[in-house]
Amino acid sequence: MVSCKIDQELNELSIRTGNACVGFNLRKTSRLLMRLYDQAFKPIGLKGTQFSLLMAVAGYKDATIGELSQPLCMERSTLSRNIAVLQKKGLVTIEEGEDRRQQRIRITDSGVSVLQEALPLWQGVQESLAGELGEERITNLLKDLHNLSQLLKEK
Repeated sequence: MVSCKIDQELNELSIRTGNACVGFNLRKTSRLLMRLYDQAFKPIGLKGTQFSLLMAVAGYKDATIGELSQPLCMERSTLSRNIAVLQKKGLVTIEEGEDRRQQRIRITDSGVSVLQEALPLWQGVQESLAGELGEERITNLLKDLHNLSQLLKEK
């Protein structure tokens, strides 16, 4: 009898915690959202995370891993692994900088072409989400996520 009561209490605690946990809910939503982007980019052989990273490389011209890792809030080793995937696809190059330890990441012509193909696909997902949630909710969500990111960076 005690075991059954403990099981029920744990079940209820699990449900309450899952519903209230910011980290759990952001992670779950992120997985679902990335599935949408992955599906949209599938025809061009790109994943949503690769699109985001390729856009960052395009925006931060000739950045090093260290320079790029800061605005993306990524560990350098994780970023290096993800950049290596883009390099194998021929979408970026990694070149030595002034110092051999500073490797510069550059988008290739092929990478630019892939981004040109990807942008309308990305726009389609964005418009679909805005249609379902509404522009105001999207705007507020993005503001909230930005504010949360800023708060967490300071910790």
